[in-house]
Amino acid sequence: MDTMRISAGAEKIPVKCNSMSSLVTRRWRTKTFPARIRTWRLLSVKSISTNPKTLVTDSEQVASSIKHHSEFTPLFSPEKFELPKAFFATAQSVRDALIVNWNATYEYYNRVNPKQAYYLSMEFLQEAASDAASERRVLRPPIKPAGRALSNAVGNLGLTGAYGDALKSLGFDLESVAGQEPDPALGNGGLGRLASCFLDSMATLNYPAWGYGLRYKYGLFKQIITKDGQEEAAEDWLELSNPWEIVRNDVSYPVKFYGKVVFGSDGRKRWIGGEDVVAVAYDVPIPGYKTKTTINLRLWSTKAPSGDFDLSSYNSGKHTEAAEALFNAEKICYVLYPGDESNEGKALRLKQQYTLCSASLQDIVARFETRSGGRSVNWEEFPEKVAVQMNDTHPTLCIPELMRILMDLKGLSWEDAWRITHRTVAYTNHTVLPEALEKWSLELMEKLLPRHVEIIEKIDEELVSTIVSEYGTQNPDLLKEKLKAMRILENVELPSAFADVIVKPESKPAIAEKTVDQTKDSKEDAQTVVKKEVEEEETAGVIAEVIPEPPKMVRMANLAVVGGHAVNGVAEIHSEIVKTDVFNDFVKLWPDKFQNKTNGVTPRRWIRFCNPYLSDIITNWIGTEDWVLNAEKLAELRKFADDEDLQSEWRAAKKKNKLKVVSLIKERTGYTVNPDAMFDIQIKRIHEYKRQLLNILGIVYRYKKMKEMSASERKKAFVPRVCIFGGKAFATYVQAKRIVKFITDVGSTINHDPEIGDLLKVIFVPDYNVSVAELLIPASELSQHISLSLSHRHVWCSGWIPLAGTLDLPRGDIDPGSALADLEFPFCRSVIVEAVMARGGWTMLAPPVLHLVWLLKPFVCGVECVSLLGVGAWCLVSNPSRVSAQGRRWWRSVGAYTKLLAGRVVRVSAWSCVCVLRRLQLPLSSMAELVVPLMMLSVLLSHQQGVVLKRNETVLGSLVLGSRRRLGPVFESSWSPSAGTEDPKFGLSSLQPDLSGGSELPDLHGFGDPAPPQSAVRASCPVKIQVLGKLSRSSSSDDVTRSPTSEETSTAGMEASGTSNMKFSMNGCILIGTLDGANVEIREEVGEENFFLFGAKADEIVSLRKERAEGKFVPDPSFEEVKQFVRSGVFGSNNYDELIGSLEGNEGFGRADYFLVGKDFPSYVECQERVDKAYRDQKRWTRMSILNTAGSSKFSSDRTIHEYAKDIWNIKQVELP
Repeated sequence: MDTMRISAGAEKIPVKCNSMSSLVTRRWRTKTFPARIRTWRLLSVKSISTNPKTLVTDSEQVASSIKHHSEFTPLFSPEKFELPKAFFATAQSVRDALIVNWNATYEYYNRVNPKQAYYLSMEFLQEAASDAASERRVLRPPIKPAGRALSNAVGNLGLTGAYGDALKSLGFDLESVAGQEPDPALGNGGLGRLASCFLDSMATLNYPAWGYGLRYKYGLFKQIITKDGQEEAAEDWLELSNPWEIVRNDVSYPVKFYGKVVFGSDGRKRWIGGEDVVAVAYDVPIPGYKTKTTINLRLWSTKAPSGDFDLSSYNSGKHTEAAEALFNAEKICYVLYPGDESNEGKALRLKQQYTLCSASLQDIVARFETRSGGRSVNWEEFPEKVAVQMNDTHPTLCIPELMRILMDLKGLSWEDAWRITHRTVAYTNHTVLPEALEKWSLELMEKLLPRHVEIIEKIDEELVSTIVSEYGTQNPDLLKEKLKAMRILENVELPSAFADVIVKPESKPAIAEKTVDQTKDSKEDAQTVVKKEVEEEETAGVIAEVIPEPPKMVRMANLAVVGGHAVNGVAEIHSEIVKTDVFNDFVKLWPDKFQNKTNGVTPRRWIRFCNPYLSDIITNWIGTEDWVLNAEKLAELRKFADDEDLQSEWRAAKKKNKLKVVSLIKERTGYTVNPDAMFDIQIKRIHEYKRQLLNILGIVYRYKKMKEMSASERKKAFVPRVCIFGGKAFATYVQAKRIVKFITDVGSTINHDPEIGDLLKVIFVPDYNVSVAELLIPASELSQHISLSLSHRHVWCSGWIPLAGTLDLPRGDIDPGSALADLEFPFCRSVIVEAVMARGGWTMLAPPVLHLVWLLKPFVCGVECVSLLGVGAWCLVSNPSRVSAQGRRWWRSVGAYTKLLAGRVVRVSAWSCVCVLRRLQLPLSSMAELVVPLMMLSVLLSHQQGVVLKRNETVLGSLVLGSRRRLGPVFESSWSPSAGTEDPKFGLSSLQPDLSGGSELPDLHGFGDPAPPQSAVRASCPVKIQVLGKLSRSSSSDDVTRSPTSEETSTAGMEASGTSNMKFSMNGCILIGTLDGANVEIREEVGEENFFLFGAKADEIVSLRKERAEGKFVPDPSFEEVKQFVRSGVFGSNNYDELIGSLEGNEGFGRADYFLVGKDFPSYVECQERVDKAYRDQKRWTRMSILNTAGSSKFSSDRTIHEYAKDIWNIKQVELP
């Protein structure tokens, strides 16, 4: 190995050129400047270890290493040696120590060539730092949270004491230095935290494994809380660089997009042309605990070759154009889950997913070839040496990509490539929510990845063959149902070989409508015109239909199930749902493929490092520290649960952790809280199904009752509480952001109420992340895991209509029922609305309003109807008898186009749209062009569907546009089929809604006509509308699930597993929650008496929703009381009508309390009373806390990884010599 010599003063220092583990020592010097005197630390080197395999363990050598890096790998100016510089120098020193084991691990794996697992995930959240003083047991509360990678690394290396002493000799303490580390913005939530826990367990258990992900420059977003609620800013975690990563400029792979597929001279297919980017590897070491094994997390960053920079254009002044290729390449890894409401956003997300898959698989294949020793590669051995785990559907393109590499680049046949791919790849399903069942537009994929579409089509064809062989052709209806549910390609014709297996019914050609006669008497009542036209068409037996081509989609979850050799859920209840509901048809075909692997978290990170006080207690009472590696030993605490000495120590440790949180809250929010109060914590991403709204309404009810009591009564009735919230609402999830705003408003009022004082505090910790979790979880006493155990989907017979509002939501979260009301279109964001009809037709409107002409192209034969509809249609709606001659002419022209859309001239409630404009404070003069899409939407949904829906289906409410408080009753009038008819009719019926709620109608002054009458015009045909819940993990999918033949699908939990509940339980926190996700298993392990259970069960949800839809639900008086209290204005001037309105009504969008907050509210309040009673008995409470920790052993990620290794990956532990 070559060496070079670096001069430092009078000494010559030999340094290995390819080693980053050389260690140095230096001495301090003071330099005097003429103007002023500064004491600063110059670096004079005494000695350096030249052995790259030497692991420094004593504090003197560690101090020398830190000083060396402060000078020879500097990121700061030399004058100062302050905390930021000390952090980077310390981290680089630790990285040197890691590299010793890292290189040894890599070299040993290359030598013995074991089967290796590769974990592909779009998210990794390097989490759970240790307390910096965890080994020296210095018990003092920090101001800042401990760093994630630094203290975790020194803890796993067993060097916490050495680094603590070294930094102390340099004038710092490890705790403060570690607090300088920013959170890596590589993930969003549970998906990324789980992936990081898994890497920790893989390394600790000595399993040969790597992680693969993307290196996001700006992450998701940084949350800022202002008086207006949540605001978002770009993450800056890479602004000062990342000391843990090592760029591998020699490890890069080409990633291609677009282009075309041709045949090469050798007969193989070649993907050529298009756009090429380069994926460059950034490696991060992941050390195991007390083991030499240090595995790798390889993150990909994208760039364009320097040759793509157009110097000619740049010099000619076209600077943006010159750098366009560079920007297009780099932006792939800018942001986690970029907004995908636009076609460009969809393409960018798909590029992200393919970049991860392509670069990772090229790297894996290259490593397999290298380890084959230069001999002829036996590709049949590939599954014996490689296991690829797809974490969620994001990496599903691994399947066609590995097929492409094996066939096009390595020359294998289809049969061989498929067999190898199938044996190599496995898929983890994380939730039954639609975002876990991604769909991508086939058209987009054909453009972006043409070769992969060919491969997917072939896989789909073979799947069709399997389905036909399994079910035969004797029962065409059954076969059609199975093909519809199981095919990878949705709304795509059957392959030619199977074109005749299902006989299609003959369809009558649509007959074009005649335009309304423009010569009719302009004074004729418009409703009479409509009636006559209806009668004429019925007489002729002609009904015009416009059924656009259904969008062709690629169902990624189905591809993952078909292509993988194993599919697993992440909790027992979730895995059962996966088998009985989500993939039931596949289970019948391949029952052995489906498994359960209950999630887990690492006890090293979540007890040993982040809670050293509790860690010490556990070790002392169990008598060994083996529990850190063998979590089953935690169960030994059970026999000491009633010991008063243990309980006393347990409470003291909890108090010390609470003092840390007191400091954090003061620093982040300015509030001072009482450490003797109960710390009641809910930290999750803000989502309606997580039900933070139930929590805060419970707090409001508590506050109201306190205000009604005297001081002595309050003290007797209530236990002091600090209620802490944390979590981010996605930037375009309006309802979630309303919840954040409401929580902060409630907190502002309660925290400043002198009558309440320390009896109740409400805290929202801004920018919740791993660092915050590391402080909150050890301090928690009660943790809320109150998500609703929900039915997976309410769907109806073959004519069900899902309606989706697509927002920019990376992990995608909106309430089924609030989409339209929350979109506030046309300005705030994009909207995509779909209506699926029984005959397979789709109706789609896409954003934005300014592109309305483009939006309506599929439905109209001209574009002039846009202005006509905007200017004149409202007149007939308002009062047909008062329409001017000019307005009537407009309407007749509009009718010609409307009939092509819906089959009839219909009256549309344009004034409902005015409410949207009023709420947005827009001038009425803007209404003409803005009302158009809302009116057309009403037409499309109401009347187009009436052509195809069955007569006896009931209605799920109406399309509520505008203010639900002011106009809600109007738009919730029920619809029903016309009496005495065999088929749906299209006549108009005027319903008289109940306006007793004080609904007001806006006047239309400025348009020349009075306000419309207080009645809603509805089509008599039945219609059912549903807003799909989670939308925009990939809005290209628009997440539409299939319609079953039964009334409703089986029930399923919204929370697949959850991992924060496991972390809380490990730290002795008692949970209050529902039987959802891993709560079920936690309750079984810790004991029913040590878990506060409330709320509806999963199998009750269907009947509860039906009860609500039928108007039979009677809200508890306490719930009505708390809503009225919120509306009274006690929490400020903000209008909470939209938020509270979502909990009211029986049906309708954004209403009807989809997540059963009102239903569970009295049960929740009663359960909180039981919590108060238990907390007053501190001996009982402490016993419950101890038993939660003792019962948490099952939820160690070590157990989970052992199961993956044995049952799915088939890999063995490899311990370094």
